[in-house]
Amino acid sequence: MRYLENEVKESGPVQFLIFKKAFIEEIDLQQISSVPLVVDEEDIKRFKHYQYALKRVFIYILISLVLSDRNSYDTSGLDAEQQTIFDRLRNSKIGDVIKLAFDSLTSLLEAAHIDVSKATGNRVLIDASRTIKRNNDSLLEKLCQVLREASRPVRLIIDEIHFAYRSEESLQQDAILVRDCIMAVQSLNDRFAQEGSHCYVYAAVRSEYLEHPIIATADINHTVESVGVNVNWSTYRANKDHPLFTLLFNRVAAGMQGTVDRHRLMEVYFANIDPTVFLSRTWNKPRDFIRYFNCAKTLFPKSITLSQSQANTVWRRYSQEAWNELKSAASPFLNPEALAVLEDIMRTHTPMWFENDKTTVDEFAEIIRPVYERAKGDNHNFYNFRHFLHLLYILGLFGTRHEQGSESEPIYQTYHRGNRSFRMQGQVQIHPTVLKAFG
Repeated sequence: MRYLENEVKESGPVQFLIFKKAFIEEIDLQQISSVPLVVDEEDIKRFKHYQYALKRVFIYILISLVLSDRNSYDTSGLDAEQQTIFDRLRNSKIGDVIKLAFDSLTSLLEAAHIDVSKATGNRVLIDASRTIKRNNDSLLEKLCQVLREASRPVRLIIDEIHFAYRSEESLQQDAILVRDCIMAVQSLNDRFAQEGSHCYVYAAVRSEYLEHPIIATADINHTVESVGVNVNWSTYRANKDHPLFTLLFNRVAAGMQGTVDRHRLMEVYFANIDPTVFLSRTWNKPRDFIRYFNCAKTLFPKSITLSQSQANTVWRRYSQEAWNELKSAASPFLNPEALAVLEDIMRTHTPMWFENDKTTVDEFAEIIRPVYERAKGDNHNFYNFRHFLHLLYILGLFGTRHEQGSESEPIYQTYHRGNRSFRMQGQVQIHPTVLKAFG
């Protein structure tokens, strides 16, 4: 998505929108106006009308983008409220834009909750979501009017849409948020297509999110598969022809303006590294490549080609940093006490798992159960134990191996290789980078 932003930014205004759990702690929104926009998911959830709240935020951002690209537009059709919105968005920094959007949502909600008891004898609340929708539709019509005069395309790119996995209840809420974000993006793009406007909203969503029942029942999969682009490399064989190596080469080639040879790139930077082994130590993500080369650059800043000894040193640092990232990813459903128990278990059992790779899923489950008990505590909305194991599997802590017989190759199942669930009758395989992190 960052590459897309870089490619299109010269052709017209573009904004990169990042979904996060919250804004940067203890920093006022107005102080981060110069950094990529961060949408506060908690603010959106507070309105309980996710689709319309998201759509309004997106409309505000698009209005500010199109106004920033031209000094004057015909705004004669705007009413007083809309004129005020346009005037305030015209010179606002992007951090202020989101604040204005949330303030407007608050005002609409407060206006919608009107006491009409004198007329009806009862307290009647107007449907707030319908009020926001009508106001959004009116504002969107004015945006389309302005877009007809725009000379350059306008683009909004949305990334890091995710689930937090804090609890069963929060997972349901996060799924609704992701669903409504997709629906809001779809609705806006449909309207811009009908209008013939050169305005585009891009959203990156991980494929496993689309499998959640709340999202699947909204018939979103059909929309995504019809107009979306599937970026997937989980099913490719782990060798030098893997798409991640192609992605790496293309990125380097773009930075060096096409003056690099792929064979030469592999020969220099992977001289003492087997591509198959390299991929086995990753989770098949571009960030794994970035982590490895960052570690190499930090440890051996003056080297170009690593010796075998240097490569091993880099792998040790890489493993430690990868484990720290795994802990961060697990923090929504593992509290600090549970993480401490998990690390103690890993330190204790890693030698055994390294020497004996025939630990069954049931045996592994009993070893890991104290982590679950500490994470669950008194929370009755926490996941059941089977779901908890599945979260560790999604995290990439372990996979499973199933022997088919002496004549056949064993079947390995890992989440990052496209297997959505592990085999309960299989043998547990701790990720090799995790084993390396614990010696």
